[in-house]
Amino acid sequence: MISRDEALEIARQWAGAGRPGPAPEVFLHEFDLGYVAWRAEPTPAATDGPPAPPPATGYPRAVIDRETGEVSQWPSLPEQTIAERYASRRAAEGRFPPDVRHVLESAGWFPGRDVTSAVDHWMVRFADDLAGLDCPPAARAALVEFGGLTLPQFGRTGRAGAGFTSYLHPTRGGVVTEGARGFAEEYGIPVYPIGNNEDGPSELVMDAQGRVFLLHWADEFLVGPDLDSAVVNLIRGGEMTEASDLDW
Repeated sequence: MISRDEALEIARQWAGAGRPGPAPEVFLHEFDLGYVAWRAEPTPAATDGPPAPPPATGYPRAVIDRETGEVSQWPSLPEQTIAERYASRRAAEGRFPPDVRHVLESAGWFPGRDVTSAVDHWMVRFADDLAGLDCPPAARAALVEFGGLTLPQFGRTGRAGAGFTSYLHPTRGGVVTEGARGFAEEYGIPVYPIGNNEDGPSELVMDAQGRVFLLHWADEFLVGPDLDSAVVNLIRGGEMTEASDLDW
């Protein structure tokens, strides 16, 4: 367990890394899981004219884990916001495997991500294209959390980006619904578009149960029985079951 004094020393080492001279002063914000640290910047000297701009903006902050002392760097956000995001990240550590989590975080995902306004705007913008398709709560939740992300896929070399990339709505392009409508007609199961995939290209859709399907020109496939499984499969490029082989 890291004490406040120990956290202060760790924070000074972090703030002074790569800087000549004595370790700078730092501030600490203590919360349940650790400490948020940031460097104390000197107050600019008063001038007769307009105030001079700061030498830099957006100084990074750090979180020092209370249990391990591990330091992670964070953007220049209010300390309470960082504490909340750190708690969310810790709570979600077991949700995705490390390799998948790395891809997601590189793409801009973080626990608690919410792009509701972008999703609402997208639905209004493409209302004519989406007409007649009901968006179930599971699909809306998927769009709100993962919407707008580009997810590269590991290829046979094990390198991210060497496979087929997935783009989750809202995307910069339009929305294709022909496959979703055909799928609903063939299987009697309504689905809603949540993105597309470079393979084909294909449509990514979700049904009311949260199952994710890839609608390829050659066939329809079950990507995963739930969103998290589907995300893992899309990034890792795992095997998929043909929808026609499922026991509906």
